[in-house]
Amino acid sequence: MIARSALLSLRTDGLHSTLALVWRRLYGDQEFSVFVRRLTPPATPVVLPVDANGVTLRRAQAADRRDLYVRRHEPAEARGAAVDVFVAVKQDRIVGAAWYVDAVTPAQPWYAAVAPQLTAPARFTANIYVRPDETGAAWALAKTASDVLAASGVRTIVGMVGAANKPSILLTRMLGGRIVARLHMRHRWGRRTITVEPVGTG
Repeated sequence: MIARSALLSLRTDGLHSTLALVWRRLYGDQEFSVFVRRLTPPATPVVLPVDANGVTLRRAQAADRRDLYVRRHEPAEARGAAVDVFVAVKQDRIVGAAWYVDAVTPAQPWYAAVAPQLTAPARFTANIYVRPDETGAAWALAKTASDVLAASGVRTIVGMVGAANKPSILLTRMLGGRIVARLHMRHRWGRRTITVEPVGTG
């Protein structure tokens, strides 16, 4: 899995970023904020594709998932799983993608922290990626995708955001997400240790 990520990173991000990625996966520490967001079906159902914030939002097609940048940021949870994938397109170029996985189960290390806030069915936000020069697409992508999921019957979204990623935490809060736990992930030469600390919602 590290090898696949490293090879794709070399092609999209260059050597320096790839070395940093490999080091984090082998001997790094990561902090995440775990959030829960309850969904309400939109008053008017969203019919895809839809234009918003200068991009076109639609469900990913088979060809989209072969896009180099989409493959680079596709989370491991989305491979071989029941997943909803949405993309943001601008001038025939994919500038963002979002993956929502049917993986909110007691097997997850954060499940005990989110369980009191859950209304089934729920989905896990495995990743949302937007190209650095198209950050305005993040709101449109996350909002449209969650409205489509809500209209299909999904009632809760769970996700994790890097604790230092202030723009993404702000976006999560603006969309109605509440942070319910902090998750610490420690990598030590292929072994991963996870600890979860519940926090007051807000």
